[in-house]
Amino acid sequence: MSSALVSALREGCGYLEDEGWHQTAQLMTLAAHEIERLTERVQELEAQTGQRDLSEAARSIQIASGSRAMR
Repeated sequence: MSSALVSALREGCGYLEDEGWHQTAQLMTLAAHEIERLTERVQELEAQTGQRDLSEAARSIQIASGSRAMR
């Protein structure tokens, strides 16, 4: 899923190239790609953190239920 910023960066490149701003258009394309790459990386890290939080919560529940059984 592309953000509005990424879409605008990519769509604006054609106009810039038509006006002779080739390097600026290339930089905008690279910026759009980098934004998408970083967004994917953030999502991966959030998923990993969420999984870690769930496993820690499950361990806490197991420990808590084990201490209740010993009472």
